[in-house]
Amino acid sequence: MSDPVLTDEEKGALLDGMSSGEVEVHSATGTTYAEVKPFDVGPRSRIVTNSYPRLQSLNRQFASRAETVIENLLNCECGVTFNHVANRTFSEFGEMNEGLTLLLQFDMKPLDGAALMNLDADLVETLVETFYGGVGNDRTRDGAEFFTPGEINVARLFGNAVMSVIAEVWQPMVDLKPEFEIGHLSSSVIDCIDGGDSIVSTEFDLQIGDKEQRFHLLWPVTTVAPLVPVFDGQKRERDTAEDARWHNALRGRVIDAVINVASHVGRTQMALKDVAELTPGDVIMIANPQRGTVHAQRVPVLEGRFGVHDGRYAIETRRWLDGEPGGDTQRKT
Repeated sequence: MSDPVLTDEEKGALLDGMSSGEVEVHSATGTTYAEVKPFDVGPRSRIVTNSYPRLQSLNRQFASRAETVIENLLNCECGVTFNHVANRTFSEFGEMNEGLTLLLQFDMKPLDGAALMNLDADLVETLVETFYGGVGNDRTRDGAEFFTPGEINVARLFGNAVMSVIAEVWQPMVDLKPEFEIGHLSSSVIDCIDGGDSIVSTEFDLQIGDKEQRFHLLWPVTTVAPLVPVFDGQKRERDTAEDARWHNALRGRVIDAVINVASHVGRTQMALKDVAELTPGDVIMIANPQRGTVHAQRVPVLEGRFGVHDGRYAIETRRWLDGEPGGDTQRKT
């Protein structure tokens, strides 16, 4: 057994020095003493992470909506659960997921780039068996090193269903139009991404009947770069100059807008029995209206005096109405 690095006396001296603020330091010129300087931890205690709180919220929405879509596709009870989001390189992700996997590549217009969906061989087998109504008791892929066209087609249907839900959930941020491009083996060279490229990996658990599986959505950072501030939950800073331009443009367009202007000529009251007995040619007597209200698109805007001008019925406007008829804002025209 080796001797301890520090003796009890050395430990005691070190603790005394730390508690008093003086630490004995040995040098070539002898024993000296150095004071412990205060260190402010506060400004340096911020830990920067890539948790993407907004993206996590979107993933939970996706999981709840995807269940119904996948159940309709497979005609089987399914469950989807969001696990976590992680930032890593594409090669690091490949090292963590050994074995035969199928990578489905999707073009994500209008985003500049592609997205990948990672399905391992067991999940592909379960999807195929469930899609064709099998129970999945016997394993048929042991030792296989490729996927058949039929398996890729079923996986593609699953991928399209998943991406349709992604497009729905992400619609408030971007109007995605996902399109399947090609399927890759995990060992294949993929043109859209290099091993050293950073990706945002989202992991989901998929329950199909009594089987638990897992799949990943891989988002190259270059593809989702415009959305990263939104994933972080940041609010876009307003551009005051741009707001002013919009304000002026809208004011100019509103002035030229064409609207319907109308006014009620008069009112009267009649018994329902008398209304039912009306015939063509009958005259309905109304009181001579003294005041009238001008409506623009059914909104009361002006109040005035009813009369005749140049041989036509007209309203001499007396005041603008502020919100409700009879408002206090006065303006004669």
